[in-house]
Amino acid sequence: MLRSRVIKFALAATVGLLLVSVLTAIAASNTVPATLLSDTSRPITVNDIKPPGCASLNLSIIIVGSGNIRNNGSAQALILGSASDDNIRGGSKDDCILGGGGHNTIDGGSGTNVCYGNSGDSFTNCQTIIYYH
Repeated sequence: MLRSRVIKFALAATVGLLLVSVLTAIAASNTVPATLLSDTSRPITVNDIKPPGCASLNLSIIIVGSGNIRNNGSAQALILGSASDDNIRGGSKDDCILGGGGHNTIDGGSGTNVCYGNSGDSFTNCQTIIYYH
């Protein structure tokens, strides 16, 4: 009887060891994908897209328009004109103004303004003028 218990225990222990080995082998074959824990994201701001000539300006808004374009507020703006003729006026702070195509009239307004435009454009109150071509 003692012998039969020893045999049953040995058999149970063998089955247990075999089960543990199989489960360990299954777990070892599973791979855990890399996480994106170290990746970071942030919103794109106006300062990320301003042209290099405006690098010294700390801009806060973007104004896009066609025809008569005005910065009526007191925010420092990136003002983008259209492909046609525009009349663009900056605000009371430092602005970065891009005239776009056409023959534009660009008035930087108050502040220290950087104005981009074509050789046929008219510039007023622009402390820095950068020509496209």
